[in-house]
Amino acid sequence: MTSSSLMFEVLMYLNSYYFGAFAVCELLMTVFKMINLPYPNRNIVLELMVIILLCCIEYARIFLGRKGNLTQKVGPIVMSLFLTVPSFLSVVYLLLWQTYVLRLEVILCYIELVMECLESVLGVVCIGSFYKYNDF
Repeated sequence: MTSSSLMFEVLMYLNSYYFGAFAVCELLMTVFKMINLPYPNRNIVLELMVIILLCCIEYARIFLGRKGNLTQKVGPIVMSLFLTVPSFLSVVYLLLWQTYVLRLEVILCYIELVMECLESVLGVVCIGSFYKYNDF
């Protein structure tokens, strides 16, 4: 089809694996911080909930983006773009506002944010190319 569709698919595919590693690292670092640092109980629950919610949102976002791209349907890609907002905000929370932020978390969060931004741009380009090349 178009090169934007291929780039979007490759980026979504790579992000599906990267996010799995990202989520495991976040959970392990959170457990490490809970054991070694003085954590208020309320913050532990909040940060674990943010990570779990991020996992659910990111899974749905990647699934919908890939499904929409492979079937060349605009609806799932639009839903994926809408889910990018809470996913982006959750990663920003992990980057800036959690109780303790490790240097490794900063690096991992920046990589995730860059991937989400690129996926959003390519998602919009894909939507445009699907409208341009398909007769409705």
